[in-house]
Amino acid sequence: MAAGALAALAVLAAGCGTGHAGGGPAGQPRLRAAASPGTGRPAATGKATAGKATTGKATGYVKRADFLTGVTCLATGTCVAVGWYYYGAAGPGLPLAVRWNGTSWLPVPAPGRGRGDLLDSVSCATASSCLAVGGLAEAWAGTRWSIVPGPPGGPMSSVSCPAPGSCQAVGLPPSGTRPVAARWDGRTWQAEPVPRPAPVPQNLTLAAISCATPRFCMAVGDASRGAKARPSPSYRDSTLAERWNGSRWRILPTPNPSHASEFSGVSCPAPTACVAVGSSAGGARTLAERWNGNRWTVQRTPDIGHIGYSALTAVSCATVADCTAVGTYNAGASGIAEHWDGARWTIQRLPAPPGQPGEDPLVLPASVSCTPAACTMVGTTQNKTLAERRTGGRWIIEPTPNPA
Repeated sequence: MAAGALAALAVLAAGCGTGHAGGGPAGQPRLRAAASPGTGRPAATGKATAGKATTGKATGYVKRADFLTGVTCLATGTCVAVGWYYYGAAGPGLPLAVRWNGTSWLPVPAPGRGRGDLLDSVSCATASSCLAVGGLAEAWAGTRWSIVPGPPGGPMSSVSCPAPGSCQAVGLPPSGTRPVAARWDGRTWQAEPVPRPAPVPQNLTLAAISCATPRFCMAVGDASRGAKARPSPSYRDSTLAERWNGSRWRILPTPNPSHASEFSGVSCPAPTACVAVGSSAGGARTLAERWNGNRWTVQRTPDIGHIGYSALTAVSCATVADCTAVGTYNAGASGIAEHWDGARWTIQRLPAPPGQPGEDPLVLPASVSCTPAACTMVGTTQNKTLAERRTGGRWIIEPTPNPA
């Protein structure tokens, strides 16, 4: 994944008791997220500060930061978002879940087991059938979240549920460089072998997954070789896409605009139409590629400046000709949205909440989910949860709960 936009959220998390990240290009942190068809991983920056701390009554720790990292929305108008929050440098990471009921965001209790219970991604096949994954797995049956057995390969970073009782998840174990995939049938997990490119890369990541049907899923990420300390002539980071056909995973060829290109998000409204987004040129430019059922091709995407970093980290397609991607630009200092109308990508501005004294206003998009009626983006701002909603061509900030 492109590095710059993810670095600061990892820095913030590290300041709050964790560095919920893995290795990314050039030694930068990598964070995770996704959702039902059309989401990606969290974006972050290096400009935010820890903010003012408040006391958490339940644990006695100092509350430092709240993050929303995954969102999924249904055609009925409801949305579910998940993430995590922290209490102090010695405090636990706790799961966070909120629900949009059509008019406002409401907190929904999400059980945890102790430390490191971080939720990265969520997907809902129906309003009463959702699955969230991260450091643990939780299921929603319409009334409450409950912890379910974890996948056999370890923590997962992205999940997609095309039908009730049919979910696919991908991730990267804490140790090792081989990503894992598993299928959830509503009661148990089934591990699935994930092929690796030849020659085998030093680092291989599946960052996001989107399933159009139970027999068609697309997972994307990147494969890197060589010294990460760039500029290094030996370093290569290549986009990676793998397709599930109902029985096995298969690697698909993907073009690479530069020697350092990677995917962070994917959305498949149909088996013959997927969009994957990320970055190229070592994180300096946005990247989007489109799958037409036979091959991947690069799409032209606009950039706002090239100051250190510009990347798309998540994407959601309401239809084949209606996709929205979110990310960050200018070293991750600002949030960005881009819209595909079936012919071209255009930039949309994301409003920023007022900053605290001495802080820059920030919009750090992590995930996006779109229906034909609206798009919803979630993330973080000034260590607080953030949600923005677009109806028509305008994004509006929505009040979101933060754990007390």
